[in-house]
Amino acid sequence: MTQVDPGFLVAWVRAEAGPELDALVARAMQDDLTEEEAELDAAGQLAQRRGLLDALDKAAGELWLAEVREARGRAEMLEKTGPSCVAWLRATPGAAQRLAQLAKALAAEPGKSVAELDGLGGSPGCSTR
Repeated sequence: MTQVDPGFLVAWVRAEAGPELDALVARAMQDDLTEEEAELDAAGQLAQRRGLLDALDKAAGELWLAEVREARGRAEMLEKTGPSCVAWLRATPGAAQRLAQLAKALAAEPGKSVAELDGLGGSPGCSTR
């Protein structure tokens, strides 16, 4: 099962689901959870229900996605680390589709270990190294 960084999960689900997450957080806080615990719990439930977590796993294709982290101030990327890979994605709508693009580029070049999407003003597209 893929490990998803809690900070990425909450921000991503908020970007994908918007007010629905806020309603679940408010309900969870009524169960004496802290706001942080309530956000994480609600985001996890909503991601599961909406198939967001499954979408990440499917987007990785044949690659074993071990972990998803938030890409902060850097290009989104997918890196092979032995038999598994780690993804750094922005917590914005379409993260699973961008992961699929990264996985496809990496799978197309077996000798490469990193695929990157430049989203910081460089040329658009995916590169591998």
